[in-house]
Amino acid sequence: MSEEYGSSRGFTVTHQRNVLDIDFSGIITASAFLTIQPTNPSLRAIYLNASPLLQINNVTLSSPTPVEAFLPTPASFTLSNPFQPLPTREPPIDIKSHPEIKRKTWSAMGESDEGELAISVSGGWVRLIHTELPSGNGQTQVSFAPIHVQINYQLVLGGDVVEGIVFNRPGDGGNDTQIPHMFLSPTTYDAARIWTPCVDSLWERCTWELEFIVPRYLEGGEPGTDEEAYPVMVVSSGELLEQVTHPHDPNKVVFYYLQTNPTSVQHISFAAGPFEMHCCSADESHKPILAFCLPGESDKLKHSTSWLPRAMTFYAEMGSYPFTDFKAVFVDNPRSNCSTSATLAILSSDLLHPPQVIEQAMEIRQVLSLALIQQWVGVNIIQRTLADTWLINGLALYIQAQFIRHLLGNNEYRFRLKKDIDRCVQQDQGSQWPLCVPGIIDPPDANATAFINLKAPLVLHILDRYIAKTGTSLGLSQVIPRIFVASLSDELQGNSLTTQYFFRQCRKVSGLDLQTFQDQWIFGSGCPRLSIKTNFIKKKLLVEFTVTQSQPANDYIDRLSEKVRKTAVWKRPTHFFEGSLTVRIHEADGAPFEHLIDIKTPTKTFPLPFNTKYKRTRRSGQIAARFSQMQDALAAGETNDEEDEARLQAADRAGVFAYPPWEDEEERRRWRVAEWGENDADQMLGEGGGYEWIRIDPECEWLASIEYNEKPWCWISQLQGDRDVIAQLEAINRMRAFPSPVIASELARTVLVKNYYYRVRMEAARALAQYNIAECDYIGYFLVLKLFQTLFCHSPSDPDAEASAIECRPLPNNFSIFSDYFVKKSLIAAMPDLRDMRTRTVWRNVRQILLDLLRLNDNTGNDWSDSYYLASIITAIGNAFTFGSVAQSSLDEDEREAEASLLKESVDALDRAMTMDRLVPSYHNVITKAGLQTHIKSILAGQITNDARLLLSYTREGNFEPIRTVAFDGLLLCKPPGKSSALDRYLDEVIRFDSSLTIRRHVARGLSESILMTLAIGEIQVSQPGVLEDENEEAREKRSEAQNNAIVKAVRKEFSKKDNVKVLVQGLLISSFISPDHEVLMALLKVAEVISSSSAEPLPGNIITLQTPTIETAPALPTPKIRLSMGSSEIRPDAQGYGFPIVDGQMTPGGTSIPLKITLNPNAQSSQKKKDKVPKQQRRGLSDNDFKAITIALQRLIAHKTSFWFRQPVDPVRDGAHDYAAIIKNPMDLQTISAKLDNGMYANRQEFVTDVKLIITNCFTYNVSPASPVRKAGEAFERMFNALWSKTEHTLSSSAAAAQQAAMAPKAPLIIPPAPVAAAQPTPEATLPAPKSTAVKFKVKAPKTVSIDTSVTEHVPPMAPPPLPSSKKSALSATTKSPDRPPVPTFPSTEAKPSKKRKEPSRSRNELDDILGAEVDEIEKRRPSLNDGLDELLVPKSERDSPKPPAAKKIKIPAFQPRNKSPEKERTSSLSVEPQPSITSKIKLSTSTPPLPSTSQIPSTSSASAENKSTSKKAKPKPLSVTIPPGGKKASSIERSTTASASPAPPPKAQLPPPAQPDVAATAVAQVKREPPPNLPPTAQNTTPMKSKRAKHLMNILMKEFAAVFFLKPVDPIADGCPTYLDEIKHPMDFSTIVKKIDKKQYKNLGQFARDIELVFANCRQFNPPGEITQCADTIEDLYWKEWPKVASAKMTPDERKAMGQLINQAIKNPHSEWFRYAVDPVALGIPQYFEIIPPDDARDLSLIKDKFDKGQYREAKHIDEDVELMLENARVFNDGGPVVDAANALGKWWAQQRAKMD
Repeated sequence: MSEEYGSSRGFTVTHQRNVLDIDFSGIITASAFLTIQPTNPSLRAIYLNASPLLQINNVTLSSPTPVEAFLPTPASFTLSNPFQPLPTREPPIDIKSHPEIKRKTWSAMGESDEGELAISVSGGWVRLIHTELPSGNGQTQVSFAPIHVQINYQLVLGGDVVEGIVFNRPGDGGNDTQIPHMFLSPTTYDAARIWTPCVDSLWERCTWELEFIVPRYLEGGEPGTDEEAYPVMVVSSGELLEQVTHPHDPNKVVFYYLQTNPTSVQHISFAAGPFEMHCCSADESHKPILAFCLPGESDKLKHSTSWLPRAMTFYAEMGSYPFTDFKAVFVDNPRSNCSTSATLAILSSDLLHPPQVIEQAMEIRQVLSLALIQQWVGVNIIQRTLADTWLINGLALYIQAQFIRHLLGNNEYRFRLKKDIDRCVQQDQGSQWPLCVPGIIDPPDANATAFINLKAPLVLHILDRYIAKTGTSLGLSQVIPRIFVASLSDELQGNSLTTQYFFRQCRKVSGLDLQTFQDQWIFGSGCPRLSIKTNFIKKKLLVEFTVTQSQPANDYIDRLSEKVRKTAVWKRPTHFFEGSLTVRIHEADGAPFEHLIDIKTPTKTFPLPFNTKYKRTRRSGQIAARFSQMQDALAAGETNDEEDEARLQAADRAGVFAYPPWEDEEERRRWRVAEWGENDADQMLGEGGGYEWIRIDPECEWLASIEYNEKPWCWISQLQGDRDVIAQLEAINRMRAFPSPVIASELARTVLVKNYYYRVRMEAARALAQYNIAECDYIGYFLVLKLFQTLFCHSPSDPDAEASAIECRPLPNNFSIFSDYFVKKSLIAAMPDLRDMRTRTVWRNVRQILLDLLRLNDNTGNDWSDSYYLASIITAIGNAFTFGSVAQSSLDEDEREAEASLLKESVDALDRAMTMDRLVPSYHNVITKAGLQTHIKSILAGQITNDARLLLSYTREGNFEPIRTVAFDGLLLCKPPGKSSALDRYLDEVIRFDSSLTIRRHVARGLSESILMTLAIGEIQVSQPGVLEDENEEAREKRSEAQNNAIVKAVRKEFSKKDNVKVLVQGLLISSFISPDHEVLMALLKVAEVISSSSAEPLPGNIITLQTPTIETAPALPTPKIRLSMGSSEIRPDAQGYGFPIVDGQMTPGGTSIPLKITLNPNAQSSQKKKDKVPKQQRRGLSDNDFKAITIALQRLIAHKTSFWFRQPVDPVRDGAHDYAAIIKNPMDLQTISAKLDNGMYANRQEFVTDVKLIITNCFTYNVSPASPVRKAGEAFERMFNALWSKTEHTLSSSAAAAQQAAMAPKAPLIIPPAPVAAAQPTPEATLPAPKSTAVKFKVKAPKTVSIDTSVTEHVPPMAPPPLPSSKKSALSATTKSPDRPPVPTFPSTEAKPSKKRKEPSRSRNELDDILGAEVDEIEKRRPSLNDGLDELLVPKSERDSPKPPAAKKIKIPAFQPRNKSPEKERTSSLSVEPQPSITSKIKLSTSTPPLPSTSQIPSTSSASAENKSTSKKAKPKPLSVTIPPGGKKASSIERSTTASASPAPPPKAQLPPPAQPDVAATAVAQVKREPPPNLPPTAQNTTPMKSKRAKHLMNILMKEFAAVFFLKPVDPIADGCPTYLDEIKHPMDFSTIVKKIDKKQYKNLGQFARDIELVFANCRQFNPPGEITQCADTIEDLYWKEWPKVASAKMTPDERKAMGQLINQAIKNPHSEWFRYAVDPVALGIPQYFEIIPPDDARDLSLIKDKFDKGQYREAKHIDEDVELMLENARVFNDGGPVVDAANALGKWWAQQRAKMD
């Protein structure tokens, strides 16, 4: 698939090197070096995946080939963000627009997958090179030259939360003790692009070099002798080559990692932090295993990973480990428990556990063993297509299951296998897709992946059994090693595995045809249901075994409506499963006999032979008694024949699972052991010669539900006689269906017998609760309590007590026997199922016992943690007290009082447990978690008040993340959206700003689930349609559809009354569209779909595009009619098999062009003769006046700032306007108009006007949005052109009328010299690569031939040509082409070929010349170059950088002469040009809004005051002196980049001042005078003390806005091309300077801060005329006005309230606050006169302040400060000195310091 992806992109990545400088504050400064191998000769742009959060500084291309190497060259690039803000339109986008938002979301995600970063490689970068083959016989190989791409970028996250990468810093999430570290934690398929530009595809694999630069120590610098230092370590994918000190900074360290195996970027990961390392490898027999953890957790790390060498050894037996080592890093708060990459697994530190915790040991073995095997399957071997995902996941899980079998035993493995089969069969009933869906293009979602992970290893298990049973091999144990060997030997192409390859290997090993197996279990869905019936025929000694197969998946689809069924059939449910089924009959002596039956029809009866010929069946009802009788009989000398031997064998088997104490009749009476009744015994004993039990599919070779009804004694026999865990589990599950005391006694015996596997005993304990029914005399109630009392409690005072009187005084905990520990927990979990059927509540005695277990728990002498044990008791208490709580009406008053008292006792017990857990936290706070769940159940059951405060306190940041998750679940269940507006706003804040991305997603998903839960519990009433008795299928479908519609309408009607909820969801939805996490967006879309109807989406609009220069094309030549014929092409294959057609007129690889031959008719005469001495521009008859008018108008249009977007053609590739050509059929731009004018393609000025209006029409057509800046520029451009052209038309009309009058008047004859020929402007010549298509031959009749060069054939984006090495430059002339690459465009220099001055006809000046001024003649030699700056790029860098100061020049520019009735002599002004050092211009082309092109601004010299005096003379213009850089270049550099430029708009181009124009700067300032909103709080006049955090937050908001690109950093007059900036702006200011002043605490109040922000906008409007830049200032100022009330508000923000709450808690714990923690008690303290000195209303203490704060009585922080100061002042007033006053002063100083840090 990699080859397919590479061919579709046109290139592949063969190697990638990343250098990352990591700052733990949340900043990564990096460079990426990619080696690109082109695969398509027409490649013009490289598309890479890169997050829009990456700040791309520059991109450099090079091609260091042995021959004609290309040196590093800056490249043009574009970084686009498909998730742009939703457009502002009418009607506006609201919550009803969720279908449109969803469509835009999917569309943007598709665009992201295509690549956000586009890098231009046009202009000769894609080329062929000839390399000599190693054979040495002179043969060469033609291949594409590799391209090296260097991308310098920066990722600045700070405190932002994004997908894929996590920075943990102190204070994040309320955790001040957090150790700083960072790591990658991807949870989506496109998360890798967040940290590097790459091809974010699983199938794009390459080798990697990774260099990490980190601080040597976490604290920075060298630690002191007594200081504790934490050295920083980087753990990454690949092999660590070396760790060295940074060459320039001794306080930094560089880690070098190398990954030689080709690996996808999705399997590259790293973590950095102060990790501690532990080597887990036991010996050198396998590859090294390294484990890393944060400081303080090394002991837990060693214990938790001690088993890893055993896993490595087991896996290595199947195939060698494919990498150099394996590393496991445990970090805090990852997005998932485990993230696997090459050689590395990043895991949650919550998986680590001390030796005392029992349960966590199982989980970490499950997670980490899977991460290890995924190094073989999942990282080294990947799926070829998405359809093969099941195979990769299934193989990893199947092999892991084999290791669990090896580690924990066969019983554990088979128990899990049976449970997984039952879950798979239950889920795969028609709603699931097949494992393999060929052609699938979308990766499976979370639910589909979970089902694949469940079913795939089970299918591989039955495949293994199928091969092993019917073939000649040992199953998959021979197939899997073959695949591993193939991956190491390059036999497996690209190490990608397909379903076909896997089954081909299985067929080679087994020799079986597996096509039927694939169709049923791989490409088909569903699991069969097998109904079994048996009949023993004694006379024939056989068992009739009838099998009936049905398909629940087919039945499910048949029940669907026809509309839904058309889609569901694509799930391909299997119509019939065929195969062999194993039947194991345990005959009368218990001996097993296996029978293999082939199922090929839906129903069939199979006769199975019976081998035992005994007359009577030996049953297992009273095994112990019969065993004693048989032993006595044998001792009496009876013959020990075969029957007696069989009896002994059966007795021995039964003895394994016997319980000796029950042999005592007294003990049996105490336990109420039941016996079979006479009828049951007669029936059981009447089956002479029958079988004991039958096992169906004992090896789990079918994924099927098996329905088999047998007599209960058969299941008892199976439970007692079969040692297989699955057989015992099946027996217990089947026995649940028989409500008999005998069955209950057998289950109790199973719990008592420790020879049973502990999980079987647990299942029996849970099953006993089902026998708490009247038919069994509530024997289950008695047995559960009796079992717990016997096994885990002190000896009872009354052994014969009834169930209601059983006492359970628990023994001290002793969990050394793990099996008894789990059985104990299982019995506790079964107690809440013991309910009184009269009151439908749990027996009172049971509830009291559970409370006693919690109260009397003693873990002092236990070596193991009791956290999970106490959590299970709390969970049982919650279940016991909430079951049946609604049925209290049947109780009398005394019973109600008793119930209320017991309920209060339970609530108090839970409060005590949770309080203790806060003081002494349990492992992972499992006690608090169980307590919260119990609290939620009580609220839903109506037992306690629905008060959300307790849950709310646990949702705050700083709590353990699983605890927060449970608390949010409870909050959404108890207070769903719409119940509380304050709570809704809180949830809104959590989704927007919570520090945990996991919590954000969880709450967003919980919104829709809680709404649907209110529907499920009946809070939303839905009208149900009536049901007809005899309704057909169509009527049933209509009724079902009507019911669904009624549910939807009811929910939406309910929320139509809750506008606040819809407004919050709408705001979240719109803001989340541009958020970096799409999981939240999809969850909110689901909420919108549930609560709101949809509105029709308007016709789609189009977004603006940016122009890019193209090479001018010559006009069409007037040729006669030509008959065309296609020439044949010869395909010449190269050494690699690429074929390139070589035809007439096409560019050859060597760079030469073969001209096309055109034969013309010699007899054809030209219809008109050439006109002598006609300018090229006027060859179609354009008049002189029209030519002048067009020339001057075009000059004005190009020079005007509103024409910036229309000067050059739109490039759909670079500008990201892929649909431009489809929408705009006739593109037009000012460059094309200039080319048409130069080539004489205009016959009159109306054609020019038509083209200009076409530009405007195209702009409005493509840019539909009124808010589009390009559309606004187009509107301004239209107004400017209309005004300009109306004056021009008026002038031309007046001139024509005057000329006509003069012609009609009698005149003396004049001698008019012939009109001179104007020298044509030299048109740019370009040589471009030829197209791929076959050339065309043109042929006509006559033999006359001409040659036409066809090398200029296609458009090339404006990419600078690759420079040659300096050694090659001298050997190449201007006309020499490189033999290995196509020639690049060349542009003539204006100095080398200056255009000639156009001669003026010797006639009097007409009115047009007077109106337009004296600059007409100067225009011809100063025509504006649309490629300004490009000629400088074409000069080699060495020549550009070499200092060559030219001589000073003097340039004469005609000064403007106002029109007078008597013309005066023209005056000229002198421009003095001084030599200046050369400044290299950098040109970057991108789709971001660039600054306007800048030149030196020439101030006006005309005196405005002189025009107001009619009697005064006109002032003479003074000489103008400006400095021109060498070579005639502009004084500024044009920089168009995706990075945000801090400079304001450069001034307009230098030009002569227009006549009678007012001061532009003054006019601009006057025009942009804006007034703030009337309700805006004071800004510059605000005297509120400075609030740094609010100010920083405001600056972050302003700086993230796109329009702030011009205000981010200080203006550089030289680099930004505005040399007069500091002359006009006396107090420059920018956003970065403001941020620095905030950090340095230079602002004393908010007014100073606001003045600097407003100074930025004032400077912008003062220096720049109204236009795009001032519009950006308006946009940012509007945002500033919008956010300023939040900054200036006196009310505390949620973060400030949280910080203030923490500060109050710290104050209470402060040693100096001992005197101030509680209210003063005058009696207790012996100061009765206290309230005489201190008024009671002024009394303050910290507990009172905390209580007022918790109740929300403090609105402003200063009120808390006032109360604290009042409290301290009271102490000073009452205590005149002494320790209390000293403590008050110390506490006040400490409080002031902490408050200063907060502000």
